[in-house]
Amino acid sequence: MKHIFKITLLIMVFIVPFNNAYCCPKIVVMNIAKIFNAIPQKEKIAKKLEQELHADFLVIEKMKKSFLSKIKKLKNKKLSKKAKEEIQKEIIYEKKILLQKIEYFTQKNNQRQEQARNKILFFISKLINIIAEKGHYNLVLDVSTIAYIKNVKDITNDVIDLAIQQDNILFI
Repeated sequence: MKHIFKITLLIMVFIVPFNNAYCCPKIVVMNIAKIFNAIPQKEKIAKKLEQELHADFLVIEKMKKSFLSKIKKLKNKKLSKKAKEEIQKEIIYEKKILLQKIEYFTQKNNQRQEQARNKILFFISKLINIIAEKGHYNLVLDVSTIAYIKNVKDITNDVIDLAIQQDNILFI
């Protein structure tokens, strides 16, 4: 048992300090929120997403105008009681359909925005890995997770510059 303890101690004393993970750690920070807002790919994805959802939005707007015009028509005092009842039924039906369309549009919009956000974050992660490997950094931290740090390199602008260089990459 003493021999195992001595061997383990020798390994820890002589081998562990020479491991690259423990030798000369290079720590850098970056601001993921700043990167997310600054990269040009975000604007391209936002425009593409807007184009994708524009047709659904126009349908909802058209239905909303029709709904509001029927409400305005209902306020006309010259209408007969039967005509008012007919318009009220149409309003109730259109309101139900309009609410369903709005709910579907909202869900679809949220889902697509989340997918786009995840793809952007994945792309940013790839950029950070490229910068970290190029600079031989062992640890990259987001500034939002740090309470205090002194004399550490910030690679935020390096990541943004790399994203600008790869501006033609559209990944959605």
